[in-house]
Amino acid sequence: MAESFTNQLTSAAGIVTTSNNGSIGVSTTLITGISTTGVSVGDMVKSTFFRGAAKVSVIGAGQVNLDKTSTNTTSKTGQTISFMGKSTAFTASEKSILVGGTFANLTDNTIHVNVEVGIGNTFALIAHDIPIPQGSSFVISDAGKTILRANEVINLYCDTATAVDSSLSILSGVT
Repeated sequence: MAESFTNQLTSAAGIVTTSNNGSIGVSTTLITGISTTGVSVGDMVKSTFFRGAAKVSVIGAGQVNLDKTSTNTTSKTGQTISFMGKSTAFTASEKSILVGGTFANLTDNTIHVNVEVGIGNTFALIAHDIPIPQGSSFVISDAGKTILRANEVINLYCDTATAVDSSLSILSGVT
């Protein structure tokens, strides 16, 4: 198959669920005392008590387990916890190269964006908690290209609902 360039567009990405009164213990993967309505396995947690890319792995009654351990040194209660849902921006049907991308802020405030690449349960961030001020955009460009295997995906997470448009430049059909 011949190589081809495409621009993969995602409009108004950003899914956020917020819950109040969460409790987080010391060096734990558990957040308790929260509403789990709207929270899904794979959502990324936005909290100062977990390193970036901590994701929901199990949802229980009033609690979630994450795939990473909390970083706090004392137990915390009454915490507001945000869960960012993923927006899949691209799924490779064949070996492809992410050449670059632009992520534009659609809001009147600064937003934060995470971009990950992976397949199955294995993902890596290629951009973490990037602040994009009002009226601005963030560009992934000639710092390096990312090779995608067939079925690998590029996911976007934003800390504000429907707040980011993305345009990814993809070269598909490479050998």
